[in-house]
Amino acid sequence: MSSDARTPAPADVPPLHGEPLPLEFANTVFPVRGVLRDGLGTPEQLAWWLGACRSRLATQLPDSALHALDASDVQCFVMLRDTARRLIDAYVHQRVPDVWDVAQVNRVSSTGRPWPLLRWSEDGRPASLQICTASPVVAVQAEIVHALIGLLAGTSGTEPRACQAPGCVFFFDHARSRREWCSTGCGNRARVARHYARRHRTH
Repeated sequence: MSSDARTPAPADVPPLHGEPLPLEFANTVFPVRGVLRDGLGTPEQLAWWLGACRSRLATQLPDSALHALDASDVQCFVMLRDTARRLIDAYVHQRVPDVWDVAQVNRVSSTGRPWPLLRWSEDGRPASLQICTASPVVAVQAEIVHALIGLLAGTSGTEPRACQAPGCVFFFDHARSRREWCSTGCGNRARVARHYARRHRTH
């Protein structure tokens, strides 16, 4: 993201853990001193997150699109993020999700989809071009949803897990390393909590 783009305060942006895109998106709800914060709650926060993840997106996302984000874009992304969190949580805990959440994902999946257009050059060579009339912001939503569907359907190679550390709300890819926590810090907190719980039981 360019230096002139709107930049929120560091405390207002979610951490980036390098997780697969759908999990990184879901993790834009994050705890700070035991209080959950929304990392996409303002146009500035949304622009920061999209800019930070731009290199991971197939959709071309120019700075002009980030500068043009408004409250309606925030509402769409937050609604989609909350839907993704509920679906991933249902997957992790082997529950059947709400049908509305499934329908929401399928609706977004059908938007922003490019289609091939035949182009025939003067030298007689035919070629296929990908055309998309959706705005880059809408196309990004569809791209995130396509990745989410692959994750939930088991075709992406990702094994989503919920971090078991006290107070953590993050999801992580268990397939990358056989850990039970999203980070070393959470692992340390979980071990300390278990230690205190064992001491409490023995006294």
